[in-house]
Amino acid sequence: MTIRAEDSIADQVSSFLDDTVFGALIAVCVIFLLALLARWIWHRFVRRSTETFTKSAVTRYVAGDKDSPRDREMAIARYRARAAAVSGMLTSVGTFVIAAVALLFALSALGVNVAPLLASAGIAGIAIGFGAQTIVRDFLSGVFMILENQYGVGDVVMVNGISGTVEDVGLRITTVRDFDGTIWYVTNGSVTELGNQSQGWSVAVVDIPVAHGADLEQARQVLTSTVTALQHDPAWENKIMPDDPIVGVESITALSVTVRIRLHTVHEQQVGVARELRARAVKALELAGLSMPLPGSYGATGEGHPPSA
Repeated sequence: MTIRAEDSIADQVSSFLDDTVFGALIAVCVIFLLALLARWIWHRFVRRSTETFTKSAVTRYVAGDKDSPRDREMAIARYRARAAAVSGMLTSVGTFVIAAVALLFALSALGVNVAPLLASAGIAGIAIGFGAQTIVRDFLSGVFMILENQYGVGDVVMVNGISGTVEDVGLRITTVRDFDGTIWYVTNGSVTELGNQSQGWSVAVVDIPVAHGADLEQARQVLTSTVTALQHDPAWENKIMPDDPIVGVESITALSVTVRIRLHTVHEQQVGVARELRARAVKALELAGLSMPLPGSYGATGEGHPPSA
């Protein structure tokens, strides 16, 4: 008799939970918790897989002997950026799928018949496709950007006139933080102009004004020696490409002669290299006795105005 009573109570509790709103709310909460757990597991799986594949690729690049150390370093940086971008996209896709499945289960727990919803998914998909063409375009554009390796997380890019660092690549939006700290949310389908400064190499351009009375050939030799010394400096050699620099007269004005230095650097290192090169160039010219134009002077004559024609 006792067992029958317990069975009766269990059946009553089960019937109560099934037939009341309280039971439906409990089922929805359980589904919500399971969805959060599935999302956490998926994100952890993607992150661990990305880290594993990245470490494997880095080991393969380091062990290889076909490329130079600088080329291997750039290849590793590109692989990491691309892996981070793909990881962000996979986590977004997984979150969307888990949320959609959880929503269907929650509606079923609340007593909503989801069979008609699933049956009409094709028709609804067509309607949504016509009504949300921009979203579909953004999604497809983001997928092709990643597959074509146009940019990755951490790259310095210029998108639609906005320059900054890519912080996140999503299914629809790419997040870019500019150099002032402002975060820009750029829809992938709206990208019409895209420049990536983190692929391959960059260029440091330094303009040095020299007085008209200075020996330009000597100035060119001094600046070339300065660039060569910077290339062989242990603190800077990993940031500069081994190519020969281009040093020559860029422009002539009434007040000075501008000598331009053009130097290939590792990607994203052009700003620091240019600053160091300016400081060294000024010091080298002063030690060589080559004067720079002073305010209010013209060449080496010391006159305040250029000679009349």
